[in-house]
Amino acid sequence: MDTLDDDDLFLLRPIGVDDPPPRRSISLRPFLVVLAVAVLGGGLGTGAYFLSNLDTRDVIGLLDVADQPRLAIQMPGRGAAKGPAMPPADEAPAAGGPMLNPPGSPGTDKAPTEAPPAVAAVSVPPSHEAPSQSLVPPVQIDAKPTIAPVIAPEAPPAPIIVRQETPQGPLRPLPRAIDKPPSYAALPVIAVKPKPLGAVPADGMTRHSTFGPLPVIASDGRQSWQVYARPFESKDNKPRLAIIVGGLGMDKEATDIAIERLPPDVTLAFSPYAGGLDNWVKKARDAGHEVLLTLPVEESGFPARDPGPWGLTTSARAEDNAEKLQRVLARTAGYVGVLAQDGPFTKSKQLAPILAMLKERGLLYVGNGADADPKPPSVALAGILDSEVFRDAVESRQKAVAGQVRGKGPQAVLASARPATLESMIPWLGSLAAEGVLLAPVSALIGPQGGKS
Repeated sequence: MDTLDDDDLFLLRPIGVDDPPPRRSISLRPFLVVLAVAVLGGGLGTGAYFLSNLDTRDVIGLLDVADQPRLAIQMPGRGAAKGPAMPPADEAPAAGGPMLNPPGSPGTDKAPTEAPPAVAAVSVPPSHEAPSQSLVPPVQIDAKPTIAPVIAPEAPPAPIIVRQETPQGPLRPLPRAIDKPPSYAALPVIAVKPKPLGAVPADGMTRHSTFGPLPVIASDGRQSWQVYARPFESKDNKPRLAIIVGGLGMDKEATDIAIERLPPDVTLAFSPYAGGLDNWVKKARDAGHEVLLTLPVEESGFPARDPGPWGLTTSARAEDNAEKLQRVLARTAGYVGVLAQDGPFTKSKQLAPILAMLKERGLLYVGNGADADPKPPSVALAGILDSEVFRDAVESRQKAVAGQVRGKGPQAVLASARPATLESMIPWLGSLAAEGVLLAPVSALIGPQGGKS
């Protein structure tokens, strides 16, 4: 029987039956190449990123990790880094050891008296006395280990003692060592307790609104800037200076110190955002202080320096600013007026309607820009005492302010309740009378007709 070859088997396969497709071998080479490129590329990219962010000094530090600094005495050829210590020339060597300076050698000559005792001259004998030794130039070697000189501590500076007399009584001495930072604890205490101001709100001085009780002019013509003012009567013709300490109510310790340690003729300004504002105002008035309410306005640096949700801005509508003003004024009672720091808002036209509203409510305006009519009783700010908060700058500014008052008349300046400011300012306030200046509350700078005195 004949055998069937492959061609015969192909002809005998059933019709309609196809051969299975041949299997393809999958090559892993492209995947491995792509993976290697990704890993290498990512590693190189990561390394380049970190190197690009390194400072030049960091790179140098990484390259020089093994190069540690050494003292000169530890370096080869410098001092006694290695080997036994050499004895002084005038001391005998150990038993059996060679003598560096035999008797009669040049090295045994007595050193001059002015030479330092800790250093001895050691020389090698000439070649005719010690042929086996090579010529070595004389070397100065420390006979004893070098000891750092002991510096005696300096005597502590003498404390600064300030004794000033004020209308409220003598202040206690105010010692402060120069090397100690200023603190509230070092401030003097007022010896005589001032008389508290009247209770608030006064009859007929408020009217209820959707925002709360708002100040109004009473039916008999009484106004808040007069009713809530600190009584001030003086026959002295000295020019008056009003000190306003602002930013109070947000820091409890600073607010307490300002109320309790400052003379009552200093005016205190509270933030409308302070919690328990009624209690702060009452406490300040019980201590004899006249009170202002800080008006949050747009200042230089806006919007980084945000005046808050009740802030008056130059871009807002006049109606919105008027509503925010009413919200601020309704926060408490017993203040003579508002304080506005200088900035874009006080220099804009948006200030005019605010001034008109303050006039209608009998309030005092302390700030700049009150030029348009109608305007309320107003006092301009002559500057800030502690724009630079360090002792010399504050004291220099205080002298300049006293000179301005004597030359130009009544002035009002703003200050903060920082320890450095109060430590320098409190003694200065007691010396104003001797400098020909009279400390007064801010309302005392207003004349009988509501104009600046």
